[in-house]
Amino acid sequence: MSIRKSIFTLGLAALATTFIACSDDSSSSGDPTAPINDNPTDSTTVNDSTATNPNNNTNAGPISYQPVTAGATESAQKLYNFLATNYGVKTVSGVMTGDVSSATVKELPDVVSFNEHSGKYPALVGFDFLFATGVKGNDAWYKSYTQMALDAAKDLWNQGGIPAFTWHWKDPSDAIDAFYTKSGNASEYTEFDFTQGFVDPACTANCTWNTESATYIQLVSDIDEIADMFLALQEAGVAAIFRPLHEASGAWFWWGTKGGAAFQALYNLVYDEMVSVKGVKNLVWVWNPEYASDTGWNPGATKYDVISLDIYDVWDYSGKYTKAYAELTTNYGNGKMFAVSENGPIPDMSVMAANNTKWAWWMPWYQTWDGKYLDHTVAAVWKANMESPCTISLESMPGWDNYTISNAPVAACEVGYELGALDTARVIEEVFPADLETNGWLKAKLSAGGEEDTAKGNVVILDTDIPDLSSAQKLTMKVYNTNKLSGIWFTVAFLTGAPDWAWAQPEGCWVNPGEETTCEIDLKTTAKDKVVLEGEDYTTFMSSVAKVYIEIYAVGFNGSVYYDAVTVDGTTVINNFDTAQKITVEEGSFVEASIVGNGN
Repeated sequence: MSIRKSIFTLGLAALATTFIACSDDSSSSGDPTAPINDNPTDSTTVNDSTATNPNNNTNAGPISYQPVTAGATESAQKLYNFLATNYGVKTVSGVMTGDVSSATVKELPDVVSFNEHSGKYPALVGFDFLFATGVKGNDAWYKSYTQMALDAAKDLWNQGGIPAFTWHWKDPSDAIDAFYTKSGNASEYTEFDFTQGFVDPACTANCTWNTESATYIQLVSDIDEIADMFLALQEAGVAAIFRPLHEASGAWFWWGTKGGAAFQALYNLVYDEMVSVKGVKNLVWVWNPEYASDTGWNPGATKYDVISLDIYDVWDYSGKYTKAYAELTTNYGNGKMFAVSENGPIPDMSVMAANNTKWAWWMPWYQTWDGKYLDHTVAAVWKANMESPCTISLESMPGWDNYTISNAPVAACEVGYELGALDTARVIEEVFPADLETNGWLKAKLSAGGEEDTAKGNVVILDTDIPDLSSAQKLTMKVYNTNKLSGIWFTVAFLTGAPDWAWAQPEGCWVNPGEETTCEIDLKTTAKDKVVLEGEDYTTFMSSVAKVYIEIYAVGFNGSVYYDAVTVDGTTVINNFDTAQKITVEEGSFVEASIVGNGN
């Protein structure tokens, strides 16, 4: 999950896909027909000669009851076996942590909030090596956060629970304390290029590491730091789930920018360095593609135990989950467990059972740090799912000292309820900007009812007296997303007049649930027909603009978003919405727009 994501798009037509984890759809640089690498030979070369068809069900069932790591510790064998024998019958409940302020897992604010929402404790708790490496990795607070997470993981294991680690890997060159690329966070981003560690940085298959390169040495140094932390857990008898290089093809992270073959090499480097060189044997490994269709990013079935997806949609307990499972099964077969490694609302157990949809676990993102992802599931749905005998809570875990490895699935369970109308308790709160009496705003009211509906439209904000935009660099606007459950993506767009009627738009802005912020849009990213305009092409196009739009595209979004003070380069006002005016929505569905406030 991006701690904050800014999304680039290529227009409404290009966006007519299912978004997972509010993710960038511009980065499919991997070849979807590339072979799956099942048996990389060592840590320096990726050998993808074992498969020629990504849909050949390389992971053909049945599910193994042993982890992929040779010589796995007893704890890792128990953890993996527990997941495998419950898979398809019961699902493990989990939660991600943001604020890690205690070494006692039941005192962690996100775990406390999970208990308050559901009446139970999660069996799985997610932790992040976010502050473990990078230029500030040795700062006292950073070290304290990481150590607290490791201590809480030990406490969780000792209580019979499952620690799960993610790694938002900061720039390995230590040039900046960031893991985002410019498309993820334009104000603070890394330009680290891990392919400079290859013998041939332009490789598209069988990428080989130059082990003498500075980049390779930087990568291995960070990997070894994390390996040492896992080895400390291993010494304490603790096993964990590890999901490295998550959201694989997501171009907002530096590891997702160079295509599938490069990613495969990097993932294999992490695995081989940790397992074969450092001796880390206490992990269940997870490969987390951004999309179920990312077959060309598959690092090889011998290097992971579980395939996971991140699935976010506050209105959906069912449709996205059943669809994602079907796509995973089509693309990867039935030989690996599937999991939901991040989510907003939980996948409803009754719907999953009715559709034979199998998830090893689910893990809503954190409630703290203004995430509020536990709020995406209403109380009635929380209660029904967590009281079902088919959902595993911490209270129902057997205890690792008591667990015996099995070669048979657990006994069937009865879900015990139906989703039905349990979601009717959801309340959509109407919220207004605080200065509405004295300041005008553009109000966009979106009314999509669920995943089957998409609120979309081009809201005209200026179509007369267009200022000279030929040298425009940056557009800013105030935005208030009053929906506390759903984030929203939007951008601006430009249309020239006759005879060309040409359309172009820059990268957009992502606004988190309930957030009031100022969006900055880099107009130099403006693209026409998916090609960024540069030099004279940009100047000519922008000098011919006849209409300026706010472009909205939001699957399942229900609520109001307010816009104000649309300004170019700090001085040129496009519209401040302080006067009464007619607002038109072109090509709109489930979107209404009007001027409110300041006497309007």
